[in-house]
Amino acid sequence: MTSHLQALPNYTVGYDFDDSDRDQLLAEVDLKWLFSGQGRWIDTGQLHGDPQYAALVLKAAIESPIQSLHSCAVAMRGLGNRGTASGYG
Repeated sequence: MTSHLQALPNYTVGYDFDDSDRDQLLAEVDLKWLFSGQGRWIDTGQLHGDPQYAALVLKAAIESPIQSLHSCAVAMRGLGNRGTASGYG
């Protein structure tokens, strides 16, 4: 089986994406997947725009008996408010 991928011409990212942005994105994706494994859904729009919601999500994750979920929340809290209205609690 052969597959061919074609890059989009002149595709550029509209902003500078650095290591801290990458770390924040990966931590958020991890948190969402870990919560979904527990049957809980995270509203990313609300996570970014509502500080109280973000604090509740992180509090639930930090208090979780699941170590990977707890660790992810601690990491997100350490990343601070890089570009989010919520500042992740």
